[in-house]
Amino acid sequence: MSMAVGAISTLPDLAMQMPSRNAGIKARAGCSARDFSARLSGFKVGSTTMSIRVAFIASLLGIFGYASMACAANSCANVVSFGSNDESGLRESEFGIYAVGTFRIAGEVDENKQPNFNLSTVDCEKQSDDTGRASLECKVTQAVVWATEDKPNTDNPNCSLDLDTSSYSMKELQKGTLTGIAETSGCFNTLLTIDRNTKRVYLSFTRTQSADNYDRIKPGTCGGLPRTEVLMNCTSWARSRKGGGPPRYCDFSSSSDK
Repeated sequence: MSMAVGAISTLPDLAMQMPSRNAGIKARAGCSARDFSARLSGFKVGSTTMSIRVAFIASLLGIFGYASMACAANSCANVVSFGSNDESGLRESEFGIYAVGTFRIAGEVDENKQPNFNLSTVDCEKQSDDTGRASLECKVTQAVVWATEDKPNTDNPNCSLDLDTSSYSMKELQKGTLTGIAETSGCFNTLLTIDRNTKRVYLSFTRTQSADNYDRIKPGTCGGLPRTEVLMNCTSWARSRKGGGPPRYCDFSSSSDK
């Protein structure tokens, strides 16, 4: 589901109507590989109709050069999260785990290599089946800002807002570390990792079998593997606590810090 706040050409609009997370159009140089590769995903494996639609649009975008769209820093780079989300780490209870923040590539100072700016929630609920076996189901919801490199123009807005959701069935692979995967028929599957020891939440990516098919149709369609992202606090309060810093400053601080 996506909610347009700006206008982009017709063909990219077709892709932007689709639920997104991590399928595949190769990013242009200077942009996060996940930015364009995200547009054609969100479809569970086994959905034939959706798979055909994904492949069809992927081939169209490859032919017409969707990768020529820019994702350079622009007016949308000034977006910040509300101070009400001034927190970091995990909130754990008897019902589950909750976290909120912005997924970023830690240590990357070049904004053009960061994923599109997002405000994300990770909401995990404890569940049990008919036999009483317990499990942890996590839902990741992201409000993501998309933009062209154009200057602000009220007659032709250059920003769009996309709302993405994905679900993960979590397993404890080692003590304190929970992992789940969201499989798609796009280029990349997404792995959600919650480290209860360090209070960190990560998104990492693995290449799908479909990626090879897309690359056979149009070489380089899927591009390189997106880099691992970590949930950070990017509210203005994080920067103010630092006493300054770059316009977009993100860290692991919280309003509850002393």
